[in-house]
Amino acid sequence: MNPCCLQSMKRFIKKHRDVATCDGCGHLLMAYGNERDFEETKKALTSQEMPFEVWTFGMLQVISKPRLKKK
Repeated sequence: MNPCCLQSMKRFIKKHRDVATCDGCGHLLMAYGNERDFEETKKALTSQEMPFEVWTFGMLQVISKPRLKKK
């Protein structure tokens, strides 16, 4: 995960289903405290061939993914 994403995660992510945007690179940060929701999101991102990274933050799993660019 980018250092800027880690900083934003520490600032904005507090609980299950928190969503934030990284101040540095603009990646979308999504927090999961529920294993089922986390696995479903990973499965959906993988099926869409969307690159993502996963980090553990306390009791939460956090997914970082690039935001879609508007055309």
